[in-house]
This record gives sequence, C-alpha cells and structure tokens, in this order.
Amino acid sequence: MHTIRHTIRHNSITAQINPLGAELSSLKNNEQEMLWQGDERFWTGRAPILFPIVGALKNNQTTIDNKNYQMARHGFARRSTFEPMQTSDDSSVGMRLQSCDDSLRQYPWKFELQVHFTLHNTGIDIRYDVFNHDNSNMLFTIGSHPAFALALNSATTLSDFDIQFNRTEQLLRHRLNDDGLLDTETQKFEAKGNIITLSDNIFNDDALVFRHIKSNHIHLRCKQKRLLTVDTGGAPHLGLWAKPNAPFVCIEPWLGTSDFVDTNGVFEVKPDLQSLAPGEKFSHQIGISFP
Repeated sequence: MHTIRHTIRHNSITAQINPLGAELSSLKNNEQEMLWQGDERFWTGRAPILFPIVGALKNNQTTIDNKNYQMARHGFARRSTFEPMQTSDDSSVGMRLQSCDDSLRQYPWKFELQVHFTLHNTGIDIRYDVFNHDNSNMLFTIGSHPAFALALNSATTLSDFDIQFNRTEQLLRHRLNDDGLLDTETQKFEAKGNIITLSDNIFNDDALVFRHIKSNHIHLRCKQKRLLTVDTGGAPHLGLWAKPNAPFVCIEPWLGTSDFVDTNGVFEVKPDLQSLAPGEKFSHQIGISFP
C-alpha cells in the first residue's frame, strides 16, 4: 500500500512526514535531500520515533504491575499509523497516535502521542507531546532516530565527515551486546577536540551509546564545514549509529536507553523513565537546522 506523505514547506526548506510512525521521510534544504532515503541494502529506516521505550528490553519483555508484556526494540510507535491533525498553515503538521487494543497488549497505559513538525527559516522543529489518559502514573521514555545522508563520491570519503559536540565532553561508551542491551561497564571514548571522525569501521560493534552528555547541539560536518546541527532539546543521552560503510549517520537524542544487561526485567525500576500523572502532558522538542 502506497502511503500518502504530508508535505510542508517554508521558504527553501521542504519536509515530508509519513503517517506510518509519523516518520520524517524527507528533509530538503534548497532542494538538496539531507535525510537518508532508506536504501534497503543498508537500512530502510529514515527517522523513526522511539516510544514508549528507547532501545531494547531484555528478551523483548518486561514486567509492569506484576504482569508480563512483550515489546520489540524501540517500542511500537514506529510501526503504528498516526492520524493527521488540523493545521493552520503550510509549514507545520501534527500527527496523533492514541492507545488501542494492540498497544494495550504491549503496554498497559492509555495515552496519546502527538508529534508536531514545524519548519522555520533555518530548519525544522519536532515536538513530542505525551498525554496520560489513564488513571495511574504513566511510565515511558522517548527518543529520536534521524538518519542523515552522507554524500560519498570520488572526492569525499567517510573520514571527511565528523560529529562535533558543542560542549566539552568526557565521553564514556556503553557497549551493546548482541541483544541490544547495555553493558554496565563503560569505556572511555576519545573524541579529539570534541570531534568524532567517522570511518569504515567505527560502527562495527553497533551504535556508540553515551549517557549523560553535556552538549545540546550536535553538529554534522564535512571537511570541517558544518552541514547541519541537531538540537537535542537537552536530552541526556545520545546514540550515534550507521551500518558499517553505509553513506549515512544517525544522530539520536534519547531520554532513555536500552535495558542494562543485569536488569531484573521490572519496568518500574528501569532508569530514565518519565512519570506522567493522570491527565497531565509531557513535552520534549528537538530540532534540525542548517547553517
């Protein structure tokens, strides 16, 4: 089934949003596509939204209020169809996902997730609004997973691209095991001058996962020229990922992470969870901007 994407425009910037997962599927600046276009030889995703979990649960299951639930890595929002919300102009669109029988089998709270995409002169803002429509405190986390295209050609190789942090970081990497769970031990990751240079093998051992970073602006550069900036909105954790040798890189602001390898599987004690009271709203916003 061919999905009709929602197109928004503002001056030289155009974006498309797919109702499946409310996924940003195109982001063009002056007609140049900046977003990875999902080549199935590497990875078909583009910018999935991670909700109500980020990363993996141990054995893809968890216990909530003494009941067992199964949920795949990164949660179910990315495989759910969102409905468009009324918008007043051509430069913004909102998408809504509400809990349903299928979601309640995986996750017991009644919720609404709204994702608002707004273009401006230099890029796009993406705001997540989570509403608790249940009668108990709702526990969740949320994260972003945008993938950016790297223009590799005879004059440009992966090592010409780098990731620059806007604040001084002591980066400690949590390795992921084969099931996507975080090692409890960390390894110091050298970022010379707050810069991580990409390479053919940097993602051979899966994503680079850094908890509790200080930076709130992450720059993608080519030959030291800034291509774009991801505003994390103050998200405390960051994932960097691509398939080895692939012409893209994901810059992922996260409010949570995968389970640790030593988890007891009880959801309520999972670190980094947001707790949202009945009837309340939670908001978080990220941005992608161009120089």
